[in-house]
Amino acid sequence: MEEIRSRRSRIFSNFMALGILQGTNFLLPVLVMPFVINRIGADGYGIVAVAQVVLLIFCTVSDYGFNLTATRALALHRDDATKNSRLFFTVLAAKMVICGVLFVVLLLLVTLVPFFKQHFQLYLFGFTWVLGQSLLVSWFFQGVEKMKYITIYTLLARLLFVALVFAFIRQRADHRFFILFMGAGSLVAGIASIFQAIRLCKLPIVRPLWRDVVQELKEGWPVMLSNISINTFLSINVFILRLFTNDLVAGYYSVAEKIFLATRQVPVMFSQVIYPPLCQLLQKGKTATRPFFRSVYVPFLLLVFTGCVLLFSFSSIIISFFLGAKSGNAVLLLRLFCLGPVIVCLHVPASQLLMAADHKKSYLRVLTGGTVLNVICNLLLVPVWGSVGTVISVLLTELFITAGFNRELFKNKLAGYLSARVH
Repeated sequence: MEEIRSRRSRIFSNFMALGILQGTNFLLPVLVMPFVINRIGADGYGIVAVAQVVLLIFCTVSDYGFNLTATRALALHRDDATKNSRLFFTVLAAKMVICGVLFVVLLLLVTLVPFFKQHFQLYLFGFTWVLGQSLLVSWFFQGVEKMKYITIYTLLARLLFVALVFAFIRQRADHRFFILFMGAGSLVAGIASIFQAIRLCKLPIVRPLWRDVVQELKEGWPVMLSNISINTFLSINVFILRLFTNDLVAGYYSVAEKIFLATRQVPVMFSQVIYPPLCQLLQKGKTATRPFFRSVYVPFLLLVFTGCVLLFSFSSIIISFFLGAKSGNAVLLLRLFCLGPVIVCLHVPASQLLMAADHKKSYLRVLTGGTVLNVICNLLLVPVWGSVGTVISVLLTELFITAGFNRELFKNKLAGYLSARVH
């Protein structure tokens, strides 16, 4: 009982740390945006926004799924400093290899593609952001269940970025420095996080072996593809909607979608904090995982359901805050989206069990299928129902992913780790 209470307390602490981080990630851009647009103009900010989207894809590739594969490996031998050190420096080396490849890709883009060539300095400056994100060892702190360090160093990066923006952004020509300051903050935070990890866990410095680097890259490949699939599914909806409608319809939808994506992060954060202890408990057997899910997951599911009911009830007030009196059908869209976080929450145990048991291909298969289904549903439903069709497509995709993960759970004989009623 004492162990369960201790584990629940640790999960709550880590969840709150990630919650503070997500809140800061949402608030700081809102605070900085008016100042930046006033200095560099809406067109300059548009150029920066496009660059951020491109470089965010680079960041997704550089993360490469180590937040699942390396975190799992770390959780399984957390008390072995030698193995931890070898893993730590191997993953860092693997990330530097990926960054090297991405930098070559970026050089080709700014050399051969006219659009990128005219903003070559902006993209080269922006690569410091990709490098900084690669150096930030968030996967390590997740594995040792010390999420507060992720929050501390990410906040450090954000605050340094804000300070540099207010100090040096003065005119339109400074738009190229905006993304450089993002990179500067990330680099400082990334380097500081490495030293903190070494000091915290007393990691001896070891030289990574090339064969270990290659092995980590092979391990992370399916997860990286999974991350690309889920990012595609979550980002392509507004693009398809705009193809069939207009800017106004897409704008109303975007507001509702942003609120949905913010609430969707709640079960995603929960899955991140339960993953390391679940990897450990899985080794002990079903008698360890079942009480864990009963004591941690069930209360969380009820909390998410309650939150969604409240969101549904106050949808009109929330939409009015963002859009004023002219809100189109955004209230209806948000109320439909209220089903989303609950659906996502229903696949958390299955998806995390699959990854904890190292069934990466099953994980990839479900998410790839979900992305394909999402595109098909959008193409069929949006021409008929507009933005309502987009929301229905998202919800159908989330249902497919939830059903798919649970199907794979039974297929791989893992359902018994959730309940004694299933064998």
